[in-house]
Amino acid sequence: MNIDRELVIAELEQLITSPSFRSRKVIKSFLQYAVHETLAGRGDDLNQQTIAIKALGRPADFSPLNNPLVRIEAGRLRKLLKEYYGDTSNNSSLMITMPKGTYRVAFTLRAPHPNTFLPESESLTPRITEGPRLLVRCQMLESPQLTNYPICYKLRNDLLVMLNRFRNIRMVTTDTQEKPYHVDYSLNCNIHQTPQHLELFFVLTQAISDALVWVHTFHLPLQPSQDDLDAIGLCVAANTVAVHSGTMLSHWAHYQQSLPTPIPEHHEALVHYLAFLHNINRDSFRKALVTCQRRLKQYPDDSKALIILARLCGYDHVLQYHLIENLETTWTQAARSALKLDPSNAEAHSIFAHNRYFLGDYALCREELEIARKTNPFDTSIEYLYGFGLYMMGDQETGIKAIQRLMAIPFPQPDWYHVLPFIHAFNHGDYQQALALAERIQHFGYWGEMARCVSYFKLGQTERSLGEYQELLRYNAIIPTHSNTENRSIFTHNALKTLLSVLQEINKSNLSTLKK
Repeated sequence: MNIDRELVIAELEQLITSPSFRSRKVIKSFLQYAVHETLAGRGDDLNQQTIAIKALGRPADFSPLNNPLVRIEAGRLRKLLKEYYGDTSNNSSLMITMPKGTYRVAFTLRAPHPNTFLPESESLTPRITEGPRLLVRCQMLESPQLTNYPICYKLRNDLLVMLNRFRNIRMVTTDTQEKPYHVDYSLNCNIHQTPQHLELFFVLTQAISDALVWVHTFHLPLQPSQDDLDAIGLCVAANTVAVHSGTMLSHWAHYQQSLPTPIPEHHEALVHYLAFLHNINRDSFRKALVTCQRRLKQYPDDSKALIILARLCGYDHVLQYHLIENLETTWTQAARSALKLDPSNAEAHSIFAHNRYFLGDYALCREELEIARKTNPFDTSIEYLYGFGLYMMGDQETGIKAIQRLMAIPFPQPDWYHVLPFIHAFNHGDYQQALALAERIQHFGYWGEMARCVSYFKLGQTERSLGEYQELLRYNAIIPTHSNTENRSIFTHNALKTLLSVLQEINKSNLSTLKK
């Protein structure tokens, strides 16, 4: 039976991005190699040595007589495939198997399992917070030719693997026309080949309204390197799905809030968290916090809600809202639980690192920052916290360089991304540059007023400094202090001590002015 190649590729992508395969690099490489070799008509030539060298990265002198690696991994692969297709909720129309005695894979059309019904309370509300569903398509604008078709396939495959690292979205790998509402957004990449280069036209649209959310054009050499493709993946992710800047996430959250019906329970915590990130104030913070706590009361093992709660603890510390009771305990429990429930999630490692920093465990903080970065090197939100964390722990050069590299990427950066560059400029006595950066911080609690206040003061503009200080007191009744009740004051950290000292000078000037 001849089975369409595209159907096989789509099923392969569905497999390798599924929870059973997602974190198994060796198994995924084995399966991908076996599938592509079989599709190319070389399935009967597959043997332990070629698989070990070409799929599993073993040296050319690998000997299957002395090393049973391939046989062991093949057994694991067959077991995983059997479990995957044995799941009654799996409705794949195609099955990929590896019969015993061969490394050639087989493709079989199959009827879906009969529908199984859960109790109503379980079927209506997923137990894990979910975000929008995204479908990725890539196509050549002209008729596919032998010379350019592989780049189309590779780009789509790389995008799927990259985007699947982001747990706030759900990837849809097959385009099911009869179920259009199983997709929330569609990311289309049209590739045009010129004699000089490749042009990639990206368009992100909302499925239900066809609303245009993001569009961008990239240029690549005719034979792009992996670094070229990774750079595009980084830019695409930053502009679409990164939690601090992704246009798809912000569009989805706004759309959910605009509907006349209540936000679905399994979306609500993420929707209000995203709303807070795009409108940072005490009210939006409180709304996100209450929603998240309500979700966790009902589903205490919701790993994504735990990550959101841990992130909110971090913001409560940085913005000095003091709205979370027992901050240290709440933060630590949420961070630990999230990491235990989802250890392959880069964000879980990132929030655990932030918590370790808060508790003064810098060695473990740095280790977890590195793990988060390695787990998802395409997440600019994690990269920002990586640079910020290193800087605050004393490795200022590495930290500021990471932030500068990040901010060179074209994506809609939140204005509070300028906080660390401001701190760096101010601590190095470049007060004019510090003021320029302070002017760009407009929506991050007291940080904008504070940054402008100390910058004006150091530039000798006392009146303007006191004006900003009055605004600081107006919107933030608690004057920044170095006292560390419950480890809450961010100004105990070395990188901020100069700021605190200047604020204390300004406070004295303010008191003198009021007495007059």
